[in-house]
Amino acid sequence: MVTTQAPTPPTVLPHWQLGTVLSINRVPTGLMNRSWRVKTDTGDYLLKLFLDVTGEQLAFQFRVLRALYAAGVPVVPPVHSMHGTETVMLDGHEFGVFPWLVGRHRSGLSMSLEKSRELGQVLGSMHLALYQAVPTPRTPYHQPTIPAEFALERVDRLLDLVDSRHGGGSFDALAERTLRMKRGMLAQLAHRRPPDVPVMSSGYLHGDLHPHNVLLQEDNRVQAILDWDRLKIGPHSKELVRAAAFFFTYGDERGIDLDRAAQFIDGYRDVYDLGAQEITIALHRLWWERLADNWVIEWHYMRRNQACDHLLPGQTALVKWWTANFDTIIWSLVR
Repeated sequence: MVTTQAPTPPTVLPHWQLGTVLSINRVPTGLMNRSWRVKTDTGDYLLKLFLDVTGEQLAFQFRVLRALYAAGVPVVPPVHSMHGTETVMLDGHEFGVFPWLVGRHRSGLSMSLEKSRELGQVLGSMHLALYQAVPTPRTPYHQPTIPAEFALERVDRLLDLVDSRHGGGSFDALAERTLRMKRGMLAQLAHRRPPDVPVMSSGYLHGDLHPHNVLLQEDNRVQAILDWDRLKIGPHSKELVRAAAFFFTYGDERGIDLDRAAQFIDGYRDVYDLGAQEITIALHRLWWERLADNWVIEWHYMRRNQACDHLLPGQTALVKWWTANFDTIIWSLVR
């Protein structure tokens, strides 16, 4: 484990031929890595200190990015250093430089139906290009779902932590309400746990596809798909429906914009049609996963990490809405 203090950007940047540096400003977003926007007389760049994925895993990620870029997928490969390398290791810390792209991170709710469909087409093209770049065996992918009794045990352990806090704040109150709501749902709906059937279409995925990892142009066309640190093998259908939930959620009791989400899924199927059954299974699994999982609450109480506390209200509202509208969601999105 690296314990030394990381070198400062001014000592790192001379390892790239970027021109004269005019300014360096820390980018405040991002939970996993550390980044700076670097203005130079040749253009703007992003300097990144990799903390989450490094070494061989990062080198593999970059090989995939270059293959996707060559296939026309909107990704951003790194800038080679003056040593001809994609990263530079200094005092045990790994750095990389990328072109700075101008664009915005937007919710899918800002998109027209047409642009929602185009976004789905981009995701379908990305999955196909990933398979061609790093093919995986065409064998069924088995991903068991958490049993209801295990989920209930986890809820009870978290309730003990919340109950142990006296005079708590608003997060404590919402955490307790959420856990008690989920406990009731899990006990009542245990028979609706998704069956453990294999998923037929799988391969390498982005792994964390949501609005903050997709850069859009002014007209809502995709400028770039960013942050590939969660690159992994999994079901294509899971990334599809998970992205639909992230992009088109209202973040409150209204749940998901089903019209835009349907166009997104239809656009994906224009390029890569997984079939209605595969998508239905993925929607069923995602609902159960959201019902059984409490990662924000676990981070708050077990890791003492409050960075994602703001996500809990939206997550709680979505589970409640999804449970109440389960059949309508399937009918609307799988056509």
